[in-house]
Amino acid sequence: MKAILIIRKKIDFEILSLVLATLLLLLSCPCMGQVQRKKALTENDYQRWGTLEVKAISDQGKWASYAMRYENHSDTLFVQNIAKNKSYVFPKGNDGRFGGEQLFAFLAPDSKLKVMELPTGKIAVYDNVKRYELAKDGQYIITLNKGYGERCLMQIRNSNGKVIDSIEGISEYALNADKDAIMYTSSQKDYSELGIIHFARYSHTAISKANGSHFFNLMWAKDSKSVAFLRETDSATKEVTVNYYRIADKKLFSLDYASKADSKNMEVFKRTTYAISDDGKKVFFMVAKKKDPNAEKPDVPEIWHGNDKWLYADRQRQQTEGDIPKIALWYPDTGLYLQISDDELPSIMLSGQQGYAVLYNKFSYGLQSKYYEEADFYLTDLKNGSKELILKKQSVDLNQMGFDPFSNRILYYRESNWWMYDPVEKTHTNLTKKVTTHWDNYNTSDAPHQFGAYGNPGWTNDGKNVLLYDANDIWLVAIDGSSSKRLTRGYEKNIVYRITPIEYDWRSQSNYDGRNPTIFDLSKDLLLEATNRENWSTGYFIYNDKSKEQPIVYEASKIDEIRKSKNSAYIFQTQTFNQSPRLEFRRKNQTASKILFQSNKQQKEYSFGKSELLYYYNSKGQKLKAALFYPAHYNPTKKYPMVVHIYDVMSDELHQYVNPSFLNREGFNVTNYTLNGYFVLMPDIIYQMGNPGSSAVDCVTAGVNAVTGKGLVDKDKIGLFGHSFGGYETNFIISQTNIFKAAVSGAGVSDIISYYFNISRNGYFQSDMWRFENQQFRIGKSLYEDKEAYVSNSPIMHAENVKIPLLLWAGKNDRIIPWNQSIAFYLALRKLGVSTQMLVYPDEDHSLENPENQKNLSQRMMEWFDYWMKGEAEFKAVSKETE
Repeated sequence: MKAILIIRKKIDFEILSLVLATLLLLLSCPCMGQVQRKKALTENDYQRWGTLEVKAISDQGKWASYAMRYENHSDTLFVQNIAKNKSYVFPKGNDGRFGGEQLFAFLAPDSKLKVMELPTGKIAVYDNVKRYELAKDGQYIITLNKGYGERCLMQIRNSNGKVIDSIEGISEYALNADKDAIMYTSSQKDYSELGIIHFARYSHTAISKANGSHFFNLMWAKDSKSVAFLRETDSATKEVTVNYYRIADKKLFSLDYASKADSKNMEVFKRTTYAISDDGKKVFFMVAKKKDPNAEKPDVPEIWHGNDKWLYADRQRQQTEGDIPKIALWYPDTGLYLQISDDELPSIMLSGQQGYAVLYNKFSYGLQSKYYEEADFYLTDLKNGSKELILKKQSVDLNQMGFDPFSNRILYYRESNWWMYDPVEKTHTNLTKKVTTHWDNYNTSDAPHQFGAYGNPGWTNDGKNVLLYDANDIWLVAIDGSSSKRLTRGYEKNIVYRITPIEYDWRSQSNYDGRNPTIFDLSKDLLLEATNRENWSTGYFIYNDKSKEQPIVYEASKIDEIRKSKNSAYIFQTQTFNQSPRLEFRRKNQTASKILFQSNKQQKEYSFGKSELLYYYNSKGQKLKAALFYPAHYNPTKKYPMVVHIYDVMSDELHQYVNPSFLNREGFNVTNYTLNGYFVLMPDIIYQMGNPGSSAVDCVTAGVNAVTGKGLVDKDKIGLFGHSFGGYETNFIISQTNIFKAAVSGAGVSDIISYYFNISRNGYFQSDMWRFENQQFRIGKSLYEDKEAYVSNSPIMHAENVKIPLLLWAGKNDRIIPWNQSIAFYLALRKLGVSTQMLVYPDEDHSLENPENQKNLSQRMMEWFDYWMKGEAEFKAVSKETE
């Protein structure tokens, strides 16, 4: 018995010791015991959030530059030694640039330029600097003491900071593409000078000096072997000459345009956009009609002819803004001059070898119900000015025409195929007739809201092939149509592969109304961006002939803003909805990234929401997706209110990190709502041609049912918001279903019949009929071909069915959707006794730009939903009559 008692005491002691040890462990370990309770993120905390901006990686991948931008403008610039994880922080620094691996320069407050020696961290400060350039990989530092448009002092320093050249009166300068030479013009006391400084072997050459005139509009040829510029020869008459200087033989050519026969009512356009041909033999510039101070005033009354090709409003705009400049051609060696474009054919594109010009007039068939009109395309031989018609009723979409950089052949898209026209042989060759794929979006399951070809990203460097896109992949197609090859395998994995914009040569000169061709060497690494349209994973891949596409990084997050060094090192930004953007570094063939910088580290102090991708089906059995965002402090035992944000495809917002902020151009911020205890649903909508409204109702209600079926939300506390086309959808949906408690419609259409007859200014004045017949409204027919579709899809025709409170808002200067569309719905609902309010912002366009207005709208929208769905806040704009 005594032994049993001893054993029992021993066991009790061991248990007590174990309990005490466990308690001590729990008290000392925050992971097991005192888990710090996260705070609620309030409006007062918004100012702590900033936006990461990826800037640059140095040539050898040793250094990275990035910045954090804040709404209160407490911005910070960073430069980081990647290997040593050492960062240098520059408050208020901006315009940072690397000079090879030796220098990093940036502008600091109080007109200072700071230049850091990267190996040592030593910083030199130069005062009175407003602008700067780094030339020859940072071996030279060019500083200017005044802003653009002001004559200033230009100083050139070597990398040690010693001034080796100084020029007063600089009015304009231009660096060449390789930044190893600079052209400048300066005005001295008695003369003006145009000069060139070469940095490879430092030399300073004056090209021209003149009294009583000045030089301007400076431009380098692509190969840096020649330059072009304008010279005003007489300050009284303002006559301008076009000039071309060939560097190799130091020969200067001038064109006295005023002496030409056709220049009586024309003059050189002073804001000329040049193009110097690749062979250096041709200079393209612009001429325009002289302004007539005695020009006739507009017609009174205005005369709008039924057969006008241009709307009167657009003709009047052009008269106000001045003549459309025409393109002219000059051969410096021979003196030959041609005006290429004119009023009949004002739009122009140059062939790859600049031997021909393609001309067209997008109004040649009058008003068309299309965003991209159709026109007749003419080819002009630039040797003699002869002209021929090559395409009738061809789309003016620039994505549907390209130019072989190795010849004068012209690529174009027509009849579901890519074709090549040879101007020498005068033949049209179908390149893709044997390829079984779709080159445009016409056959997508969703009726396309704007027809378009997927495009032609470039050409191979052997001159034998053109690169083409289909819905998922990149194709290699012989320029004679003899062969084709799919380079990537995106279709099988539901990935869309595209060549990253940083692979393009943005130094190419303008091709006026056309696209410049880009040449790719497929034996070398080509950087591709990848998007999985099924689950919205994103990333980057390297492609070359041998290894095909190999991932650098690819995962379930949003990955973008990539930069690459010359030795295949990369920096890029990654983010998810609940992981703020961070900067990552990876070299080719590495399997893991190195995190260089994490933005908004303070987020770990607060409760934050999360996102989830939902899959479900609409009433027609079509598979749909939606991004669902959970409220912060989510408790699975509770049911929450939810706001549904709609447009077209919205699920691609799944991984987008959104700073909490009042500065929202549409008044809506998903993070603000999740912090305020709301679920947010962003569903995709698939459209049936002829039924945009009912398609939206079907897909949106299916998404709402998918969420309520999960038991997450209170089905009696669901709100709806949409802006622009989403505003139209909101107006229509609430007239067809009673599943919503309250709604907000921003700049939306309510009467599609009156909007069909509206004229909006989208760059130029245009009838909005195209929006219904060939674009987002997807009716596909004119009002007179299918009146029933227009009536049945018009919200105002069903306003009597609206039973929920609606907040409308609009900008009074909206050029896309007139604010009277909101007025009409407001009046209809007021007449019907529906609780409604309208916010009108003077001096605002389709979205709000004024920060005070953005804050006002964001707060009022939140108050509206809180008032009607949560009953916790007073909406200041709700009158007693509507309560």
